[in-house]
Amino acid sequence: MSVFQLTAIMFINNIIFIGFRTINIKAIAEKNINMALFSGAIIHWSWLISIAIGATSMYEIINDFKFEYIPIVMASTIGGLIGTYIGLYKK
Repeated sequence: MSVFQLTAIMFINNIIFIGFRTINIKAIAEKNINMALFSGAIIHWSWLISIAIGATSMYEIINDFKFEYIPIVMASTIGGLIGTYIGLYKK
């Protein structure tokens, strides 16, 4: 898979991860068990994807100085910020 494809996947994945994490926290606070369980499952699946891509990217940057993987790290950060915004303002 190309770095561009991994960057796109990481961006979308982190919007989903952080967005659903925020929704999950709100569901727990509201004692909404169904939403808490559903959002918890989405969080777990997206976490697995994020960890796999993120760990590989960080390894390439740190050990082999392959800086072409930096966009993946940036996409992760930006996607997380957007996911937080969406999660907080979802009605």
